[in-house]
Amino acid sequence: MDASLVLFAYEFPPGSGGIARLCAGIREAYRKQRRDLRVLTQQPEPPGAGAEPGLVRVPAARPLREWAAFAWLCRQPSEVAVICGLWYPEGLIASLSGRRQRVILAHGAELFPPVARWRRPLWAILQRWVLEGAQLVVANSEYTRQLVLRVAPRARVEAIPLAVDHERFAPGDREAAKQRLGLAGKRVVSTVSRIHGYKGHELVLRALSQLGPEERAALVYVVAGTGPYEAELKRLTRQLGLESMVRWYGFVPEQRLSLLYQASDLFALCSRELPAERAVEGFGLALLEAQACGTPAVGTRTGGIAAALEDGDGGWLLEENDSPALARILRELVRAPEKIRAVGMQARQRVLREHTWPRYISRFSDAIDGALGGNLHRGAIAEARSLRHDL
Repeated sequence: MDASLVLFAYEFPPGSGGIARLCAGIREAYRKQRRDLRVLTQQPEPPGAGAEPGLVRVPAARPLREWAAFAWLCRQPSEVAVICGLWYPEGLIASLSGRRQRVILAHGAELFPPVARWRRPLWAILQRWVLEGAQLVVANSEYTRQLVLRVAPRARVEAIPLAVDHERFAPGDREAAKQRLGLAGKRVVSTVSRIHGYKGHELVLRALSQLGPEERAALVYVVAGTGPYEAELKRLTRQLGLESMVRWYGFVPEQRLSLLYQASDLFALCSRELPAERAVEGFGLALLEAQACGTPAVGTRTGGIAAALEDGDGGWLLEENDSPALARILRELVRAPEKIRAVGMQARQRVLREHTWPRYISRFSDAIDGALGGNLHRGAIAEARSLRHDL
């Protein structure tokens, strides 16, 4: 039987990043509900990895991946609906393939104009056509919803703040986790993200540089992730004399993320908003993951971070580039760690109240079903009949 719903996302595990984790979570939730969903994505490296039922993988090389996905979508029955991980290229390809029922996921930075000015007029036309032609745009925060409406005023858009699997991301034995990661005896500050200039690692380094020798000796800063700004960040680390305090963990596999959060005494994601560079944090999923593990978080009042982190209830929101404020929190971590641990307990409780995965997927499914009408329900009924026949 053909699936009635396709999740089309090039960013998908084993690839990393918040979009990949979100799409994987959607797929898993639909699978648990025994709902009919296939995933169209690209072939990972090494080729052949990640093959499994319900997963359609096209070559990763461009533009072959776009042509292959377009051809595959064109072969699907007309009633098949598509959830697109991004408006471009997935949403554009789905639109050009003739899919009449489309949902677009909106995250933030992809809604800014291209850096190259000559591309902007055509980009704006395509963006508006794709977003306004969709049955629904699901934004990850109110900030992102407003970005969508700015570029596509007639788009049907709903803000559904992201969530985490609170059973997978849960508090653990912090000292045991530190021991496993070689961080025993230290107060651990961590950042999990791709290493781009706007992600705020620099703010953490500058805050660390403002601490006294004894305070520095008590702390270690774990940078988890890779990216184009890594060399510049390492240069700044040397310039500030912080080499002994910073651990470069590189890419951290999904199955080890919770261990890193559990080992952390403080999580920092102090991103900046740089529209000219198409850089912003539309939500900040890693902030929620850390808080779910009982780790307090610090972020900046930029983009959609305020949807993931509430100042005074599990963490702190700072102004952009306010390294002195972050330095004060770091001193508190060294001098009164019990106060920071209490903030972490608040963070966990807030996630349980507001950001559990069942709560998110219930809102998401209701929005999708409402936008796409009866087709999904007919697919679910057919799936249930198929299951009964098999039994």
